[in-house]
Amino acid sequence: MTTGRLARAAGIIALLLVASRLLGLVREMVLAGAYGTTGETDAFISSLVIVNSLAAILLFTLVTAVIPAFQRESAESGDHSAWRLLWAVAAWSALGLVILSAAVALFPELVGRAVFVTKPERAAEAADLLRIMAPAVTLQGLSALATALLQARGRFAAPAAVGVALNLGIIAGLLIGARTIGIEVAAWGVVAGGLLQLVVQAPQFLRLRAEARARPTFRHPRLAVVGALAVPVAAASFLQQINNITDKIFANTLDDGRTTALAFANTLGQVPRAALLLPLVTPLFPALARMLAEGRRGDAALAVQRVAGVLGLVAVPLSAWIVLFPQEIAQLVFRDFVGLFGESQCDADCAEQVGRPLLFYGFAVWGGFMAFLANRALAAAERTREVMLATGVVVVATIALDFALIGPLEQAGLALASAVAIAIGVVVSLLYLRRHLTGLSLRALALSQGRLVVAAALGVGAALALGPVFPTDGRVGSELVVGLGVKSLAAGLVYLLATRVLAPVELREAASGIRAMVRRR
Repeated sequence: MTTGRLARAAGIIALLLVASRLLGLVREMVLAGAYGTTGETDAFISSLVIVNSLAAILLFTLVTAVIPAFQRESAESGDHSAWRLLWAVAAWSALGLVILSAAVALFPELVGRAVFVTKPERAAEAADLLRIMAPAVTLQGLSALATALLQARGRFAAPAAVGVALNLGIIAGLLIGARTIGIEVAAWGVVAGGLLQLVVQAPQFLRLRAEARARPTFRHPRLAVVGALAVPVAAASFLQQINNITDKIFANTLDDGRTTALAFANTLGQVPRAALLLPLVTPLFPALARMLAEGRRGDAALAVQRVAGVLGLVAVPLSAWIVLFPQEIAQLVFRDFVGLFGESQCDADCAEQVGRPLLFYGFAVWGGFMAFLANRALAAAERTREVMLATGVVVVATIALDFALIGPLEQAGLALASAVAIAIGVVVSLLYLRRHLTGLSLRALALSQGRLVVAAALGVGAALALGPVFPTDGRVGSELVVGLGVKSLAAGLVYLLATRVLAPVELREAASGIRAMVRRR
């Protein structure tokens, strides 16, 4: 894939993923407006994270293991054999999904008691919601299969739209019956969203199936090889999802509503990741896999270095902005804006409880960008063992820090634990990556990111200097919007000017990518 095609694919994905993440934020806003931070929302969010975690494990495993295997099989034995391999993987995965979905429907109480250890009444609520959501496990899993098959052939638009479909289903359910039916309507919305995910991908999938001329099968000579590669990838993905689940388990031991506040803060913190990180790294992954399969390690190292610079150019100021204004952002999103459309159940205490963990999730934005890039590069090189080990380090560090920090900081301590563990994971992943890509200079990477940090610090200084003139603490409505907007604009301008002096290479790379996205050949 050329730089221009890569940038244009990133642009298409960016639009869809921005829409998906914004709808995810709208989903949380509707949930906050209807229920606030309550025990009911804790039960729904804890149930939803179980379903989404199962789907995420399958999606990560399929995309990470199948795309390199498809590229290698296509190069060695031709497209027909490669497609037979993908169909065999898909057939076994679909069978496993049906079994898993049935297990969730039959034994939801076991999961409910696991996530609400100290609250039996909430465990019963979570079990009822999980029983409703059980079909979504199969639906989202089949959507993950379609995503892997489409991405293997360079189709990224439809897979990027699945998040839009899921969020639309949940939002529709909440708008239709939140006031009359109750929280159960959100669970039915999850099922509707899973069905929409399949509908969105169906046209491209059917065209690709016709082009491939390969029938579904359970057998292929390389199936066992792909399965062996998929096991450590699935284990790494499972380890990644453990932290999502354990965070909910820990938060569920606190007062009602704290789990919801943590989830709302995490959603805000994840907006930059989906809107800016995934669009570039998703189409980059098959390109890296191809470079490494062809032995072009120097090119792969250069690609990682350049992408890291562009990601840092965006991630560093976003981290600084969230860390500087966590309470203001939470107030605007979950109280003031929702209040424009009717009475919001998210009051001042709700906004404060969201803002506390959001501060630390702000620190995690930058680390999350770098960690994701390093892990994707390792996966493209089929270094799945290193991916699993690095993820294991993050999981262990997070849980250990959760125990230490939840007491003094409550849900904010869980967010701080995630931020610190992500930073540790970045270091471990980059060290592993340096072993495989000898042309990758960690010193140059650190200097590049350091220059961006200095530029962001200058922007923060500009915002703080305007604090007495445009105060935002305790402000609401238009007064808060004006103050936050002026300080953010000033900080952004100072940062941009500083990067022209301190990080001109990264600025040029970003500008080149933007031009490539809009240029028509």
